[in-house]
Amino acid sequence: MKIVTHKFRIKEDQVCYLVNLVDYNGRPLESHVAMNNKEKSEVSEDLALKHSVSTVYHNSGFSIIE
Repeated sequence: MKIVTHKFRIKEDQVCYLVNLVDYNGRPLESHVAMNNKEKSEVSEDLALKHSVSTVYHNSGFSIIE
């Protein structure tokens, strides 16, 4: 498993981040919305600790692909 983050357009004029715990096939198992970069990092760290995941990818675009 790994954690992948990417930008997410919550409304037409509002961009936030989606933090996904994904399996080895890239399918999301758990997803969380973070409203800013700091919150994205905090949620990623919490998920990594909770699920013992050491790989975290922070994508700069709107795609889940790392």
